[in-house]
Amino acid sequence: MELDDDIAELYDEVELCGVTVAETSTNNINHEFQVITPFRCLSLGAENRKEMEEWIASLRAAGSRIFFEANDPHSLEFLSGQHHWYATSHARPTYCNICRDALSGVTSHGLSCEVCKFKVHKRCASKAINNCKWTTLASVGKDIIEDDDGNLQMPHQWMEGNLPVSAKCIVCDKTCGSVLRLQDWRCLWCKAMVHTACRPNCFRICSLGPSRISVVPPTALHSIGMDETWEVSRPLGSSPLLVFVNSKSGDNQGAKFLRRFKQLLNPAQVFDLTSSGPALG
Repeated sequence: MELDDDIAELYDEVELCGVTVAETSTNNINHEFQVITPFRCLSLGAENRKEMEEWIASLRAAGSRIFFEANDPHSLEFLSGQHHWYATSHARPTYCNICRDALSGVTSHGLSCEVCKFKVHKRCASKAINNCKWTTLASVGKDIIEDDDGNLQMPHQWMEGNLPVSAKCIVCDKTCGSVLRLQDWRCLWCKAMVHTACRPNCFRICSLGPSRISVVPPTALHSIGMDETWEVSRPLGSSPLLVFVNSKSGDNQGAKFLRRFKQLLNPAQVFDLTSSGPALG
């Protein structure tokens, strides 16, 4: 049976190779997101935030040719390292971490990762490598530091450029960063900033910064156990914090709190109650 031309026009195929998905919701109300491919950009909407996040996660998985199942306990480890984009504008000069050219702050064509603040043009997003904030020991990979006693130590995780105006180098205590180009580095965990030239002289072990007592470092979070729970080694002197946020609360401002806590803590410590968190009972 052949479809009428009017009906056939409702269906279309989109090649998901190299796809990028970015949230474009306004104040967490309309639950909109964009599907960006090298050839087109689609704006879509979901009925609620949970549905939107499931669509985003499944589209990312499809683009990577990997099977995805909603609420799969292994999904966090699978997504570790992937950026979580949202469309944004910038009040000060900001530069793409891929092509190093300036982002427009008026037309909101730039994307920012809600966890690590990695900045890209929409056209560059598909070229971004999976270097978002670590969550587990496996995600740290070859950067792991082991001391003479065999204990694992947390290294710095450096992100280049787009430093705040007041940035000072942790090594030489001089101003670093630039509004003219992408330069110098910041640690995603302790928030230390350093010149490119000073970075080899920076202490290799990360202190985890002001929030260290509440942070579960990725070196302490191991693979999922047989009972589908995380195996965590509690660091000495720490009091880890688990954060549960209702993204619809506070006049729909909960999404902003989710992003901020993911930036301050290990993203694995932060849960949106509309899509994850403790089960009934």
